Amino acid sequence: MSYLFFFYFISLVIFSLIKFACSLSYFSGGTDFKSFYISSNNKLYYVGFQSFSIDLTGVSLDGNTIVDSSQWIQFNNTNYSLTQTPFLGGKANDKFYFATDATYGTSTGIFLDTYDTTLNNWNMNISFTGKPSKYFESFRAWTSDGSTGKSYSIQSISNVIDIFDTINLVWTNSSLIPQLYSTYVGSDLYGPPQTLVNGQLLYFGQPSGAQITLMTSILSYNILTDSWQLINTTGKVPGIRSGHTIVSTSDGRIIMYGGTTNKLAASPSIVVLNFSNYEWTVPTEINPIGPLTGHTSIIIKNYMITAFGTNVTERDVLKQSSKSIYKLDISDPLNYKWSLLSTYASPTFSIPSVNIPTFPSSYKGSSADNNSPNNGLFIGIGVLVGVIAILSFAGFLYYNSSKKNNQEDYIATPGTMHYKNNEEDYIATPGTMHYKNNEENYIATPGTIREGQNAHNYI
Repeated sequence: MSYLFFFYFISLVIFSLIKFACSLSYFSGGTDFKSFYISSNNKLYYVGFQSFSIDLTGVSLDGNTIVDSSQWIQFNNTNYSLTQTPFLGGKANDKFYFATDATYGTSTGIFLDTYDTTLNNWNMNISFTGKPSKYFESFRAWTSDGSTGKSYSIQSISNVIDIFDTINLVWTNSSLIPQLYSTYVGSDLYGPPQTLVNGQLLYFGQPSGAQITLMTSILSYNILTDSWQLINTTGKVPGIRSGHTIVSTSDGRIIMYGGTTNKLAASPSIVVLNFSNYEWTVPTEINPIGPLTGHTSIIIKNYMITAFGTNVTERDVLKQSSKSIYKLDISDPLNYKWSLLSTYASPTFSIPSVNIPTFPSSYKGSSADNNSPNNGLFIGIGVLVGVIAILSFAGFLYYNSSKKNNQEDYIATPGTMHYKNNEEDYIATPGTMHYKNNEENYIATPGTIREGQNAHNYI
């Protein structure tokens, strides 16, 4: 029974170790992350310098549940350096596509890899037909249309939109952006913040080289007619900003959040554009989280999920990079309410407590501070080696015990040779003389009198 307790304890240790190893041992937060939500598996995905997923199964966004960062599970592929701007697609809209840059000055040399979130596997250098645009840059943002499986990436050098059909694996391009509208592509490195609403790709960038201070006009591309136009807006028109995010809701609201204007926090931080009449409004912001820039946002039902970025007003450099994920309740069109969904905390490994007769009931680790971002990795490796050593020793003991319990005792027949522990042992026949180690030994016959050393012995 003690063996059962022992192996149960070891199983708990291994489970804790695997959980520790899969979680992020270090996370810097900050900018340049892209967020995605896949409804088929109910998971949030963040892709950047570090890439991980969060399973929202059992998590009610309507409640106050805070997801522990131990649930941030890495999915980096060690054989491939992830680009920071993948796009979603596939028949079930559950695959990530990672494209590399084109060879400079050409549209060739592009490699396309995929990660299937359902099967949890990678396919490298998949084949496709068609031709990317000249000077294609992989870091430019993509927008995906889940209903058609097509993704769109606006390219500032070639002045077109690269379009990739993830169902048929075909690469095409849009018509050229009219020269009159080219400044609206913006000066943003990754492309202007954008969203897709009712077949219209809308771009909310900061026009380059133009003396424009308000978002009175929005660049639009119609994916059905392959045509461009500027859309005029009204209402409480916000000022031009950069580093902000744009998301759209199922009821036609387009929410712009955060960013900076002239290196200051953009105000108001949340502005909403009604797609039906292109009118800007400003909702009431409850429990504001502080002005962010360079963050990432995505819509899940009645919530905008915003993560990471840089706090514009934070003076402490060490605290400027956000490591938190927030949710914004947008169910009330007039009042938007923030709350925390998850925040990063350095993981720790602990031996699980269990009452075992031959083992301590609990284990307390060192109280030393974790001063190195790699300490978690070293601890994990050390514990893994220890667990392997313990399992090996336990297996050895178990094997020896089983061997001993199952060992047969052979009773040799007199007058035959018997081998035991690789030693030769002759069993003499009663009534005969037996020599062993140069000594004479008489084996008496049972039921007779044996005389030896002046004494009579009855056998």
